[in-house]
Amino acid sequence: MTLRFTAGATAATALGLGALTLFGAGSAMAAPGTVTWTDNGTVYNRTVSNTTPSVGEKITITTKFERTNATDEQINWLKDWHPTCLTYVTDSAKIIDSAGTHGVEPYLEIRPDFIAGDFTATSYKVIIKKRLGDVQPATFSAQYTVGADCAKGAAMTTGVEYLSSLGHHANFKTQGPSITVGGTPGGTGGTGSADALPGGLGSLLSGFGSSR
Repeated sequence: MTLRFTAGATAATALGLGALTLFGAGSAMAAPGTVTWTDNGTVYNRTVSNTTPSVGEKITITTKFERTNATDEQINWLKDWHPTCLTYVTDSAKIIDSAGTHGVEPYLEIRPDFIAGDFTATSYKVIIKKRLGDVQPATFSAQYTVGADCAKGAAMTTGVEYLSSLGHHANFKTQGPSITVGGTPGGTGGTGSADALPGGLGSLLSGFGSSR
């Protein structure tokens, strides 16, 4: 009887491991998303590290700025717009330019739906250039934690807005990429529960946790 129970448990465990492998052990694979557009002599490349995250996951949003002509553009301030259910990760906001990586805090305003960096107050200046022998793009990045209050299965917009030395007020608040939190609409989100596996496999596996 004992041997037959052990064999059954082994078979169930093997079945469970196979299913967990098939379904990624309950965590969805990252699905990065990027949108690219051009405006006023600047090319924008905006990326979300995972556009289908689970609740509790950290994602990174980056916006790269590149000039298409020889007129330099200095960014005075920048807002990174995001769904209110995302929470900014402290000290994660960075500017990467030809001089290296710079932190944005303490010159960062943190609001429920955006973070805003004031680059007129920083010791460095964010200047985008494209001249012969002097090409200098700039990239702004920040991390956010996905909250349990995010609407599940619904696309939520992100975007960027900034003011430059050219008098250019660029407003791309809903440009994207959008984010869709994993889970059934109206559900709890995520795919981390073993009980969510087909056929109640999670319950089957838990049944072999004791020697009853």
